[in-house]
Amino acid sequence: MTNVINDSKLLLEELRAPFDAKDIEWRVQSATENNRGVKLLVLPYLTSRSIMKRLDEVFGGFWQSNFDLINVGNKEAFQCRLSIKIGEEWITRSDASEVSDIEAVKGGHSNALKRAAVHWGIGRYLYELDNVWVELKDKGEHYVNGTFKLKGTPTHLKGGFDTPHLPSWAQGPRDSKNGNTSRTASNNAPSTPPTPVSDPTPVKQERTPEENHTNAMKLVEGLLNFFKTPDKYIVPLMEKTSGARIPFQQASTDQLGKLYHALVPVKTYLENCTKYGLDEDRALYYAQITLKVELKDIYSLFLKMTKRSCEQTLALIREDLNIAA
Repeated sequence: MTNVINDSKLLLEELRAPFDAKDIEWRVQSATENNRGVKLLVLPYLTSRSIMKRLDEVFGGFWQSNFDLINVGNKEAFQCRLSIKIGEEWITRSDASEVSDIEAVKGGHSNALKRAAVHWGIGRYLYELDNVWVELKDKGEHYVNGTFKLKGTPTHLKGGFDTPHLPSWAQGPRDSKNGNTSRTASNNAPSTPPTPVSDPTPVKQERTPEENHTNAMKLVEGLLNFFKTPDKYIVPLMEKTSGARIPFQQASTDQLGKLYHALVPVKTYLENCTKYGLDEDRALYYAQITLKVELKDIYSLFLKMTKRSCEQTLALIREDLNIAA
């Protein structure tokens, strides 16, 4: 049976469309306190059910998800292969997520599906939002019960917050119909949509092994150039990440992937430090607090900073600089 909708550009636009507020959930990332009270930095995310609903609305029965248990850096993860039929062709995009600590299989599948969906543009606009800060209240539409650092001290917070109001360009059809466009939760969220960007991943079948290797090589080379990495660091990095003491130009796709994932958190951290106006010395100062090791230069962050420690350090910086104020 053929999918009657075969306009790939139209399909991608429908997948990228903003969701109604009821389909978006919010997670508290960090907290800060000033003379006006406690504010929470909250992150939006889509549930797997809302993603599946969007796929059903756009494609009906012409989509499918398949999951594989894989190993990434000695850690178990679920890979989701999200396939959509356009015309006569099934096209697949995939991503993976570590096995969840809670409901390992269900949570791992759900997180992997969410990540694979982003490759199709579903919910990608949420990454364009500025930081969303809300007030902590005694009661609210969303419940808060956890420990967060306030002025460097772990503090248990309990209460709630109301659903943030998003800028008009990030609202779904029902929100716009109800006129919920008057204010935003961000201090400087744009009132107009960001400049449209064409989909960086062309609609096509999965890459061949040769194409995957070429792409991995470009990604790693771009990271090493970003850090202006001296040659003396590269071979030891390869050995520590993959066990192979070779130049990265001789690495396999899997070995390149391990090196890439080890360096990405450092790049994310330094890019955000630059955005916050921090020089290298200050960036290292904050990293030393969370990593609890002495750092002489940015290369000292290699293999020490993980995704989690990156998020923790950036939350500390935002709190210390009182960015929410």
